[in-house]
Amino acid sequence: MSDSIPTGKLARTGIAGGALLKAGSRQLGHAAKRPFLSEPARRDQRLQLDDDTARILFQAFSRLRGTALKIAQMLSMESNLMPEWFRREMSKSYHQVPPLGRPLVRKLILQEFGKTPEALFARFEPEAFAAASLGQVHAATGQDGEELAVKLQYPGIDVAIDNDLQLLRTLIKPTRYAKLMLSSVDEIEQRLHEEVDYHQEADNTEWFRRQLQLPGVKVPAIHRDYSSKHVLATEHLPGLHLEAWLETDPTQQARDRIGQRLYDIFVHSFYGLHALHADPNPGNYLFADDGNLGLLDFGCVRYYSADFVELIPVLLRAYMERDAKKVISAYRRLGMVAEMGEDELQAFYDEVLQPFGDWLTKPFKAGRFNFANQGTSYTAEGWATFSQLAKVRKINNLANEFIYFDRTFFGLYQLFERMGACIDMEHQWLV
Repeated sequence: MSDSIPTGKLARTGIAGGALLKAGSRQLGHAAKRPFLSEPARRDQRLQLDDDTARILFQAFSRLRGTALKIAQMLSMESNLMPEWFRREMSKSYHQVPPLGRPLVRKLILQEFGKTPEALFARFEPEAFAAASLGQVHAATGQDGEELAVKLQYPGIDVAIDNDLQLLRTLIKPTRYAKLMLSSVDEIEQRLHEEVDYHQEADNTEWFRRQLQLPGVKVPAIHRDYSSKHVLATEHLPGLHLEAWLETDPTQQARDRIGQRLYDIFVHSFYGLHALHADPNPGNYLFADDGNLGLLDFGCVRYYSADFVELIPVLLRAYMERDAKKVISAYRRLGMVAEMGEDELQAFYDEVLQPFGDWLTKPFKAGRFNFANQGTSYTAEGWATFSQLAKVRKINNLANEFIYFDRTFFGLYQLFERMGACIDMEHQWLV
């Protein structure tokens, strides 16, 4: 149980530095022993070193919270890019972070509302039932008997963001997968300042509650009387998070139904609403006994221009038709492809773009796609292809609107693989 969160640059740097020293000392110890070990013993020690490094990083991230834990959460989703030892430890950031102690919880509510938790609510559970990157969640009952989930933002998170980004780069650089990890930091920076404003999250939640009218999908109501910039009170929805739900051994029919619902939300939100609930981590979904799906945490919402929405099916159809000129034209409209001669352009398409397009359109060509029966992981294959695409300098930059679209897209595919779901995908993106 933590009683405080370091907010000053010096204190947070000290935590990062301590983690680096611990990880570094273990690396040196490994190097010193390596010449005297057999090959099997070397492999065992390497695995143990990886586990130790992951735990050290997670412990540091847990103490820092905020940006540090957010990137841990994001990187844990990259199961096909990140090593298993790192992904396994960082996945704890969804709801296994040590919560704030009672005195700090009480102080935060008193600071925000001028009342103690006992005076503000009819009932308030002092122990959090979930704790993640930016805040923790408590069960409560409003004065009119409404059952609430009250999210409290960790104190000082909003003012520590910029310092954290630099600290994170320092923590990550010595690791073996630094290049891959650092590539995600810039993405997180763009939206983190938005996520720490709970007024904005409340607005986003209410907007989706009004607009996202799909059967079996529940978006919690906001209770403004118990909300502020750093506290967000919502309707307490029933249900289990993904791993707990899978432990109940749901039927294949249930897996397919829920997976299809997630996919339909994605398609409808993008095409119909020009917006995405753009943080598809498992902690943001609740699987209820009645088959309903609860959507949580609308801090990360990406709104899209009509031009971008219209361009996606054009690009997909061009890939399906293997039309090099149309594919290149679509990317150029996004400002992503450098100028080059015709021969060079064709070679670029043949060697890089079309292999990516073949992978991308595979589920659409299949019609009903079984994410559990692909031999090798479909997303692993995609990340390998996409990583080659990202290395090519003929791609000038990644369009800003693609960053959140791709993360949501790939994040959902990983959920489908974890669920072992079959999804109807034919024609949905080619309207």
